[in-house]
Amino acid sequence: MKKSLLILLFSILSSVMYSQKIIEYQSGMGTRDEQKPEIWILYDNVFATHEGMNLYADSAHYNTKLNNFTAFNNIKIELTDTTTIYGDKLFYNANTRVVEIWGKDVIFIDGATRLVTTHLLYDRNSNMANYTAGGVATNKQNTLVSKKGYYYSNANEFFVYDDVVLTDSSAVIKTDTMQYNTNTNIALFTSSTHITSDSTVIYSEYGWYNTDKGLAHSSKATSVVSANQKLTCGILDYDENKKISIAKHNVVVHDSVNNMICKGDYAYSNEKKHKLFITQTPTAILVDGTDSLYMHSDTIYATTNTSNEFETIEAYHHVKFYRKDIQGSCDSVFYNVADSLMTMYYTPIMWSNENQFTADTIIMKLDSDGIKQIFFNGNAFISQKVDKNKFNQINGKTAIVYLDGKKPLYSDIIGNAQSVYYLTEKQDDGQDALLGVNVGIGSGIRIYYDKNREPSRIVTYTSPDMITYPIKDLPEEKKFLKGFKWWQDRRPMHVNDIYKHNEKEK
Repeated sequence: MKKSLLILLFSILSSVMYSQKIIEYQSGMGTRDEQKPEIWILYDNVFATHEGMNLYADSAHYNTKLNNFTAFNNIKIELTDTTTIYGDKLFYNANTRVVEIWGKDVIFIDGATRLVTTHLLYDRNSNMANYTAGGVATNKQNTLVSKKGYYYSNANEFFVYDDVVLTDSSAVIKTDTMQYNTNTNIALFTSSTHITSDSTVIYSEYGWYNTDKGLAHSSKATSVVSANQKLTCGILDYDENKKISIAKHNVVVHDSVNNMICKGDYAYSNEKKHKLFITQTPTAILVDGTDSLYMHSDTIYATTNTSNEFETIEAYHHVKFYRKDIQGSCDSVFYNVADSLMTMYYTPIMWSNENQFTADTIIMKLDSDGIKQIFFNGNAFISQKVDKNKFNQINGKTAIVYLDGKKPLYSDIIGNAQSVYYLTEKQDDGQDALLGVNVGIGSGIRIYYDKNREPSRIVTYTSPDMITYPIKDLPEEKKFLKGFKWWQDRRPMHVNDIYKHNEKEK
């Protein structure tokens, strides 16, 4: 029994000794170190091999006791048929299978990937390279620069840190932390990142970029700055080659030159065609200090010029807009930025103070000082509520309202102008007393406004035919001009009302 146990123990020890990681070597010359006889000093075309790894150097020290190898000058390590390391000084521990190599240019080559650094650790157990003194990796047309990094040969994957810069043929990515795969050419980033391509800069704190296809994805703190335009959103997909962006969640597009903003929850942008499409609660904002105009519709389209400034904005279906001094509703709007003209189509309605304006088409001319003129083309109608069932009304073929900044000066109603206008007088208690009502027709009517933006005087031109009735004697058929409608239920009274629609508007 004891003899069998000894034979088994001897077999196990023999197996362990046989499987020890012994370095085999050869050289033109060699001698033992007199002070440390366990160390062989090798010269002249040193070659060593260990478990499939081949090592070449000018000279080396081999510690037979500790089973490690120190090599000097013109070092070349062949790890596999496609993986090679070059350097000036090397230390290899055969027991741990870890290579440590130094040099002015330590070059690590793995297939099409080439990494240059000054100090490299390579763990043969996990096939992982590690550098902490800065490295430059190249793969095809891509260059990856970082201060620290790991490279996993099995997965062709880089994990890099500190001042990371990835450059391909069309973009430069700068970040602090990145995971980059040289097979898929996909870079993952989880920290503050800038992707620059031509004049476009994408900022993200979480996402990926495919250098081969020029595709970017971001899902945190996303922004895209291009010339005079900035886009921010929750999620972005960007095609660098097609110059197409798809943005989702809290999308905001800002034209800094024209001081205009378009926003919504979904946006599609084609930079090559200079087109922008926004939906899911889209809003266009014409910024004017604290009195900006907010416009909402089902869909907003915009075109831009080569500087990414807005040229036109089109809003379609269920349009409403709000500004403190003026509000509106219609089916669609076209805004030409160069001419500062905003045209309202299909049942357009505008309100200012107590006045309601309607026409077949309404055109507003704006500038940096506010609205300068409003044109009412086709069946122009100006209405004002006097009390529950009484309304001032003026109707004509066309009308023009002239403004000084945000205050109306006067209005001209041109072509077959008709009016129903209640005469009032201010009483001691400040209330208006009704004196009578003027009903008539003329070729044109001009309305003058006071400092409170209320009509103060009405003048009828060219052979007016006017009759003044006492209130009680006004014929029923003359109370309302043909086509009169009071659209107060559609009026946005606050900025948030532009997102509300009643059933009749849908």
